[in-house]
Amino acid sequence: MASNPDLEKKLRPIYDAMEVGNYKEGVQLCNKALKRQPDLHIVKALKALAFERSGKMNEALALCEEIQWAKPTDEATLRTLSMVLRSAGKYEPMIKLYENASKVNPKNENLANQWFMSLARTLDFKGQQQVALQLHKNFKRDNYMFWAIMSITLQGQSVPAGQPNVFYSLAERMMAKQNTEGKVQTIEELQLYLIILLGQKDRHADALALLEGDIGVKTKAIENVELRHLRIELLIKTERWKDAREATALILKENSDDWRTILQYFETVFLPIQDSDLKDSENLKEARAFTAEQVQNETKNPKRGPFLAQIELEHRVQEKIGGNKTTVLELLVAYFGKFGSKTCCFEDLSNYISKLDKEDAKEFCKRLRDTYGNKSDTVKDICMQINLARFERFIGNFSQLNSTEINGLVNRFWKLYEEALPLGKDLEETERQYGDDYVIMAAHLLIDLHKETKSYFPLLNATFMLEYALSASKHNYQMKLVLIRIYELLGAYNCAIGIYNTMAIKNVQHDTMSHFITDRATTFGLFNEALTQLYGAHEIYHSNEAETPEMILQAYKYSTFSKMEEFIEFQSRLENSLQKMIADREMIRLEFLKEDSVSRAITWLQELELGNLKYDDQFSKSRIDNRDTSVMLNWNPQSSASVEFLTRAAPQPDRVWMTLFTIIPRILKHMAHLTPIDADYEKLLSTLTNLSASAPSSPEGAAANELTAEEIRLAKILIPVTKAFQTLYTAIVAQNSNSPSKEEPSKTAAAIKDLLTLAATLLKREGAIKSTGVIPWQTFHSLTTTVETVAYLNVTNQCLLNLIATKANKKATFKAVNAVIQDFMAQCRQALQAVQTDVTALRNVVKSDRIKSGLLYEICDGSAFDFVRSPNHQKLIEDKTLKIGASWMNSLVNLQQEAIARVI
Repeated sequence: MASNPDLEKKLRPIYDAMEVGNYKEGVQLCNKALKRQPDLHIVKALKALAFERSGKMNEALALCEEIQWAKPTDEATLRTLSMVLRSAGKYEPMIKLYENASKVNPKNENLANQWFMSLARTLDFKGQQQVALQLHKNFKRDNYMFWAIMSITLQGQSVPAGQPNVFYSLAERMMAKQNTEGKVQTIEELQLYLIILLGQKDRHADALALLEGDIGVKTKAIENVELRHLRIELLIKTERWKDAREATALILKENSDDWRTILQYFETVFLPIQDSDLKDSENLKEARAFTAEQVQNETKNPKRGPFLAQIELEHRVQEKIGGNKTTVLELLVAYFGKFGSKTCCFEDLSNYISKLDKEDAKEFCKRLRDTYGNKSDTVKDICMQINLARFERFIGNFSQLNSTEINGLVNRFWKLYEEALPLGKDLEETERQYGDDYVIMAAHLLIDLHKETKSYFPLLNATFMLEYALSASKHNYQMKLVLIRIYELLGAYNCAIGIYNTMAIKNVQHDTMSHFITDRATTFGLFNEALTQLYGAHEIYHSNEAETPEMILQAYKYSTFSKMEEFIEFQSRLENSLQKMIADREMIRLEFLKEDSVSRAITWLQELELGNLKYDDQFSKSRIDNRDTSVMLNWNPQSSASVEFLTRAAPQPDRVWMTLFTIIPRILKHMAHLTPIDADYEKLLSTLTNLSASAPSSPEGAAANELTAEEIRLAKILIPVTKAFQTLYTAIVAQNSNSPSKEEPSKTAAAIKDLLTLAATLLKREGAIKSTGVIPWQTFHSLTTTVETVAYLNVTNQCLLNLIATKANKKATFKAVNAVIQDFMAQCRQALQAVQTDVTALRNVVKSDRIKSGLLYEICDGSAFDFVRSPNHQKLIEDKTLKIGASWMNSLVNLQQEAIARVI
């Protein structure tokens, strides 16, 4: 607060109102104060803050701009202004404000600090360097010099490889001077020195000397876990094998479960010698003796590390010189016997099992089956049986089963799950039931059956089992992920949303996992629901803009230089996230489709900002794919696709998809503004043409294919329409200028008619959509894409008419073109009427009484699955089937409304 007592008295009521969230009163109090004293900057700043807190950002920014012209220097005003500007992501004005204030008050250390921090928020490393050096010069604090060195180092990291890096050289000289003067005293300052050295080529020996030298001793570097590992890495890189082996052995004697150190230890064993000399080498004998000793020391509550180390050692020997298969197999079997009841057993051994030949892998599973049989009496037995089943699926034992065998295996897994339930009756609500993975494995088998038979009934059965199991394991996110994907395949988006919303996705997970619910969210016709999911997922990017810079500031404040690179990388990965761009494009589609009149849609396009709608190669290649596709459990053989891949309703959107749905709104905006044909328009048309040449793809197709057949059809329809706008604009310009190159109006009309006829031909779908009781994703995709396409065509048609009405000097000359456009509009209406006809027919199929007498009867009649036949589960099956039907009905009702609204 201000230091003037009289001013404090005036401001106190405003602060009190703001503190309790009464921003309206805060604004009123500010207005009263400003009437008495109009030039009171702190009051204006508080008023701006009250506007910002009450959601009136435009008014807040207008006040901030007004105050900026006055160049205030008091800290209270600047602090309040910075709160508003940070919230709006306006960092440049903050920099100018603090720069001016600091220059006016050069002895005010806090203002200079804030100037530096405002530069740090924008990652202006050069500006940071200059201000940090000025801070050091004026206030003589050592930390400011380290800020300057860090800023120089960060500049060095952006220099392209192979070019001279003067920044690292400068940072090293400055750091060496600090070290010579005894000012490098903390672990973080040592790590900054190491970052500089290791950022340069072939400086491993220098970094090691620093770490082992006086400064390493003074800062007790050996007690820092990361630096201990770094020292071992440097010892290996400088080929000090003995020292490296001793260092790793020392750590492993303290913590035999340190897998990172185990791998470093093996590097010291294998790297120094040729493979041909390995068999009789002392290194190998010593390693075998050491790992054996480690295993022998594990008696009570044994750790996994030493046993895995033995497997890793013999596996490497087998890979390098062979003749070691039996030893590896014996160790794998023994490991399962000791740790087979642990959930991590599969993850521990799967990499080694995948390297066995087919016969050895089968022998491994056979020995486990023979030894451990089918006992399921205890929790330990159940866990071992689950891991055994995982390995059997992993080696391909379930791959060649026919439908009858799959059905039998599903029933077996369900029986084992039910037998395990009593053992978990006392588990906490947040814990998983011991047999949950049996249900997931049964679902995987039913997914296989769906892919093989193309029937959706296996997927329906999977949903019933998973939903039942979720009632006992409410927080099993693996079940939820499979259910989300299956519901999407079934076209039941409401059901998928319901499951996703129970997962409590937080923070960066919105970037890595939201693709499970947002990919092609437009497809299901539930535009509002889809937008809600996209807006929710998008919060991480807004918080990244606001919060990550503050993390960087804290790193400077507390001189935690080792974390600064992580924070900056984190910020960059989110800012340049591919998922963010894909979600942006999906939101633009949905926001456009929500404009249900052509005039509002054209206005929306005219106001659309193009700043974020980039699609050039450099922009696309710089996007970072943070999406997690490995989070779903997968025990499929390595030779087959993962469960995550198999449950995709369509190819995963990527850069090609992003490009298509970037250029569509750009083309439409060009038309909406009636902008002259230019190089940008030509480029958009060329890109659209190239994209439409892609072959239709499917989830089973090549990973490079990102567009569905419907999306390619959309692109192909828009090409002739885009050309029609180009043709008409060129003809109007020629007519208006009486150019010798102008065509007869009849020729222009004929050319446009040919183009629009091609578009109409592509728009027309062959035959009505028929339902077999299930309305899968593909059906909704086809219907929604048709509605979306006509929404675009309605705009293009109106733009063609507007072009004649506003640009042609002789409108009557283009009367024939008008008629062609009107005819095309009639064909667009027919496409929407076909959608309405299909939707009406499908709505009759999914009425609750029809679901009960039709789909539900088909599910239960003569089912091959024990779960479905059980009387205890009939209520759940009926409820879930009706819930799926209700989701279909919701999508169909919305689609019908969208189609009706676009008939013009």
